[in-house]
Amino acid sequence: MRLAGFHIENFKSIGPTGCLIRIDEIVVLIGRNNVGKSTILDAYEALASSGAPLDPGHFHNQDPSVPIVITGFFDEVSDEDEARIGRGWRFPHADFGDCVAFRYVWRAPHERARKQSYDPDTAAFEDGGLGGFDALIMSRIPQPVRIRPTDPMDTTQARLLAMLKEHVKQSLKADASQTQAAFEQIEQLAQQIFAGARQAFDEVSERITRHVGQVFPGTSIELVPRSKDALDEKLIAADSYLRVTNGSSAPLELQGTGLQRALLWSTLSVMSSGPRRRAADPSQPRILLIDEPEAFLHPPTIRGAREALYAFALGNPDWQVIATTHSPIFIDLSKDHTTIIRVDNSPGAAPHFISTDQVSFNAEERERLKMIRACNPVVNEFFFYDDIVLVEGATEQIALLSVAQDLGRDVHVINALGKANLPMFARILNHFEVPYTVIHDADTRFARTARGYQRNAMWTMNASIRAAVGAAGLGRIHTQFPHFEGEYFGEAIKSGKVDRVLRALEDRESEDFRRVAAAYLRIIEGDPEGETTTQPAFDRKLDAYLTSHVAPGDPLWLQPDLPVPETGH
Repeated sequence: MRLAGFHIENFKSIGPTGCLIRIDEIVVLIGRNNVGKSTILDAYEALASSGAPLDPGHFHNQDPSVPIVITGFFDEVSDEDEARIGRGWRFPHADFGDCVAFRYVWRAPHERARKQSYDPDTAAFEDGGLGGFDALIMSRIPQPVRIRPTDPMDTTQARLLAMLKEHVKQSLKADASQTQAAFEQIEQLAQQIFAGARQAFDEVSERITRHVGQVFPGTSIELVPRSKDALDEKLIAADSYLRVTNGSSAPLELQGTGLQRALLWSTLSVMSSGPRRRAADPSQPRILLIDEPEAFLHPPTIRGAREALYAFALGNPDWQVIATTHSPIFIDLSKDHTTIIRVDNSPGAAPHFISTDQVSFNAEERERLKMIRACNPVVNEFFFYDDIVLVEGATEQIALLSVAQDLGRDVHVINALGKANLPMFARILNHFEVPYTVIHDADTRFARTARGYQRNAMWTMNASIRAAVGAAGLGRIHTQFPHFEGEYFGEAIKSGKVDRVLRALEDRESEDFRRVAAAYLRIIEGDPEGETTTQPAFDRKLDAYLTSHVAPGDPLWLQPDLPVPETGH
């Protein structure tokens, strides 16, 4: 049985309409300031507390008369699970499939919540229920480890030390050749185990030092334990600390925030290195709840932190991650088991989310996503916007942003770095359920190559773009015949395209500028004139272009010995 998601009502800034959160290996929460991203992490901690009392500030609008309700949904319910909780509790859910559900209801401040279970027979939540569920909840809800950028350093240090302790302890248990004898002869060999643990901590410290040193050269990290009891849970005792050497030696709490934050990511990287482990203790899953992981980091370090976070979530079966962020760099759609959720507390706002498992990118698409992100690290910024336009290259991007700026419109333009990438981005936006516009070149039916005229693959791509956009009915398409320069300048140029559009935009009195501005103004304003979203609309614009601009027998459009590339025309 696995926690698949949770629903929050009347908790802090989240009101009665509620907020549904899906649990994945890594969940990234995005959204504007003060929309409730951190509140979701707070709500998870309340859910994992088994109904511990809450103070008045946790109630929506600080109104204790309206109960707080946090519901957990569990899927993958096994026969063994049903033997513990009893049969008859499973039901089909629109988001989580075959599952069981329970909730905690807080009716007053400073009082424990009442547990209720969903009974499919009555289609309602009933007090109690689910016989052995209390113990099962605690064993199956990942226990949270919360890290905030505003936490005092000693708090963060204690949590890092606890994570490192567990990592080293599991490593010691797994390495029977060095530690099994010591565990069998506890009294006689306690010092031996302590020495082994000390060595293991030193090895971990050295690896962390290598990571931190990439950002802060000459820095070294040392773990200073206080206990000598090898099997004591306080092997890293309360007064243990991390010592940093960087010119001089000092505890971590006396270092700068950038180095402190870099240590967090280095710790996660070390815990994620090596082959994926099997769960050491499946009954005690954990979840890292981290606010604004990009805080205090130098831009290149943010990219390393992203890799560390994803590797930690995907490489440690005992751990999952929920992170809040304002940085598009922390969104990586090339990774499996990743869910992006945009939080919006506006009245009537629909949730927007995307799961990489549901989109199911193939290997080629994953490589394309990595390449695009490498060329444009903030390409995923579109997840933060509603007014989105997809273009295939820099020419359209420059022209569109220039017109939007003149209008005072905040339009987000995604440069897909090529026409072939447009269907992939359309699929992403379809899953995220936001409206968008695509602007692309039609290109020509045939292309001239060193071997003569051949079918043009980019012409065939027109149909692929229409199919991807039409799959969800959220997008609109505007096609330029045969390309941007031909549509607005009546030219066909192979180089200097960016310079050409810049010259046109600089001369506000030119006909070139007027044509571009008028066309892109209609697109930004949502005018349907000229749309080519459907096959008939595309064909009408194609016929008009062929009639007015293409000479009979033009080899780029007619090759009697070659079949016409598929577009339906």
